[in-house]
Amino acid sequence: MTRTSAADRGVPYFAAFLDLVRKKVVVVGGGNVATTKVRALLPCQPGPLVVVAPEVSQFIRRAAAAGQVQWLPREYAANDLQDATLAFGATDDRELNARVAADARRLGVAVLAVDDVPNCDFIAPALVRRGDVTVAISTGGRSPAMARRTRELLERALPGSWGDVLEVAAAARERLGATRQLIDADRWQTALDGEVERLAEAGALDEATDLLVTKLERTLFEAAAKGAERGLVSLVGAGPGDPELLTLRAVRRLQTAEVVVHDRLVSAEVLEYAHPAAERCDVGKVPGGRGRTQDEINELLVRLGRLGRRVVRLKGGDPFVFGRGGEEALALARAGVAFEVVPGISAALAAPAAAGIPVTHRGLSGSVTVVNGHDAEQHDWSALARSGGTLVFLMAVEHLEEIVDRLLSGGRAADEPAAVVQWATTPKQRFLSAPLASIAAATRAAGLEPPAVLVVGRTAGLSAELWPDGLQRQPQRTPAALRGVDSAVREDVFSTSLVGN
Repeated sequence: MTRTSAADRGVPYFAAFLDLVRKKVVVVGGGNVATTKVRALLPCQPGPLVVVAPEVSQFIRRAAAAGQVQWLPREYAANDLQDATLAFGATDDRELNARVAADARRLGVAVLAVDDVPNCDFIAPALVRRGDVTVAISTGGRSPAMARRTRELLERALPGSWGDVLEVAAAARERLGATRQLIDADRWQTALDGEVERLAEAGALDEATDLLVTKLERTLFEAAAKGAERGLVSLVGAGPGDPELLTLRAVRRLQTAEVVVHDRLVSAEVLEYAHPAAERCDVGKVPGGRGRTQDEINELLVRLGRLGRRVVRLKGGDPFVFGRGGEEALALARAGVAFEVVPGISAALAAPAAAGIPVTHRGLSGSVTVVNGHDAEQHDWSALARSGGTLVFLMAVEHLEEIVDRLLSGGRAADEPAAVVQWATTPKQRFLSAPLASIAAATRAAGLEPPAVLVVGRTAGLSAELWPDGLQRQPQRTPAALRGVDSAVREDVFSTSLVGN
């Protein structure tokens, strides 16, 4: 039966992986499309893989010469499909492809006619391969371009080492024998993470296998008493706001977390990366001091770690840049709870970049100083005012007037360029620039509120040239289902100092 009625539209295809070893597969056609099919089929080792076409690509010629393909250099005939398991009509002749489909159906052979959904019994998906780890992507034949786009995003997102990690997991599974049935699936997830994965990435597969087996066998003998299990708390930087600026490691930790402890400013889009079954705990502080205290957050992380939970502590920006990540790490270390730090992109660098402001620039600024903006008494304002580089103030809006007054009193030029960036890298981003002396009044008049970053320095004046439209455009967003997760940030910073705590 073909899909010809409107009622068939939108009915999903059943996803399956076929065993083609020593099964006859026929590809009719020898051009680019047929070559793509042959490339995808060769690793599956069909026997034989038959190509029927008067002329074929160099790739198919070489495969035929190597004995991998049986090339029939002539026009197609219906009996070419005899005893086949699959058939592909992969020519640029739509009528010929339809004839291949009709012949195949008479013989009971599953068939795909390229770019002709009614004459397809199955869809050939776009593939992402990491060794024997294969991800298949289909749009139901509705948009090959979207399938390709999804594949390209996944190619960037999936670590290249996953094929090796699979080899390690398979070898460990074989060595464990029947005892593997006694090991909970979550234990496998925990054991594969961390050092095992790093060893596999480095090519030390035997060592990774030994370690994985040791870790899994240990779980069989752990005491069931309370506190016997060791959890892991990952202090993860959520970046400046745009979920596409998460690191790959941050995404992987979210996908395997049992509990996600997150700040108020972590967006719902970022939290979408967490496993659906993961418990979510909002511990964000709000202006005025409401919410959990830092001591309460520390105690929560310690308790969850001691219960053996896999915890992601998700913090905006980078956990160690004014995120109190150091306090949480110390609390965990002193309590004997295992933890790790997953760095994130700090708003101190991302917010200026999103507004067209390079924090360093040859001839204008050879340093950048990142300053805590909510506690003026911590800083040497004379030194800050005299510094020749760019100043980036986090958490600055509430005390903006005081910051400006202290810089001016210390000798910073009143006409020096300054800028405020609110909700940087998100669809809510707003931006304004003004001379230092008037930046506070301009910010209040525009109604900009936290979260926002203040940038002071000559490089702030470059935004007008780099972004002459005044940044009225909204950042481009990618639908959640297609999101890629990696971002590269290159810095040219001669000296960086962190001021405050």
